[in-house]
Amino acid sequence: MNLNFKRLNTVLGALFFVATATFAKVNLTTVYMFGFSASFTDSLAYITDIQQLDSAYIDSKTDFLVDRAVYSDQLQTFIEAMKGVENSTCVVFFHKKRSKLVDEFNKLKKQYAEDRTVVLMSIAGEGFRFQSPKYIEQKAAKNKGEAKEGSKKSSKKQ
Repeated sequence: MNLNFKRLNTVLGALFFVATATFAKVNLTTVYMFGFSASFTDSLAYITDIQQLDSAYIDSKTDFLVDRAVYSDQLQTFIEAMKGVENSTCVVFFHKKRSKLVDEFNKLKKQYAEDRTVVLMSIAGEGFRFQSPKYIEQKAAKNKGEAKEGSKKSSKKQ
């Protein structure tokens, strides 16, 4: 009975995931964001100014920024090229409302102002701007690929 219960939970979990993925919609919207970069081997940390992006994509179900890693990579590439800092960890903070992001921005700056071991450097006026990548919906192509793989797997089991 315990095995059947686990299978039922697995099936229900898979159905929930498929239903969520099926109904999730990506919306083009304006967001505000800033980036932060720190390295474990350097006492300098970097922060960008708050920037407005008019063409960012947000997942309507999770309210998450699509392709967040792309924005982090943009900052990391800039830091490596312009500052010569390798292996830094870069993150982006974003929000649809500027006032909410300003609170996060000030909180982070205050935290690092109190920390005497790290110097927070601003890269506001140095020509760095986040660029929105073009979003291409790949759901249909992905589902077709999974269906082909599924049919190959089922034919092997027979």
